[in-house]
Amino acid sequence: MVVSVLHLAVRHDAEDDLIRAFVEHDVFGHSRRSGGFVSGRLLRPLERGDPFVVIAEWDGPASYQAWLDNPIRGRLSAELEPLLAGHVVSGKLYEEAL
Repeated sequence: MVVSVLHLAVRHDAEDDLIRAFVEHDVFGHSRRSGGFVSGRLLRPLERGDPFVVIAEWDGPASYQAWLDNPIRGRLSAELEPLLAGHVVSGKLYEEAL
């Protein structure tokens, strides 16, 4: 099992829109259908202006890479990008240490 961590710098006027977009575009549902997705969370920062964080668990690095290569991910990124203060970049992978 691996965990992907992605930081999203969201425009200050688009925080609620990002949450709605995640739901309306079924981001985690598409992740699940791509294979190997275990669970995911979209975390909103307590301090306004800090980045949102997306944490997802995958059954292995190959499943995460398959998601990165999935054309639907590119389309979803294009839908979310106008809400961001920067480009969507791939997350980092981590493994549990303890």
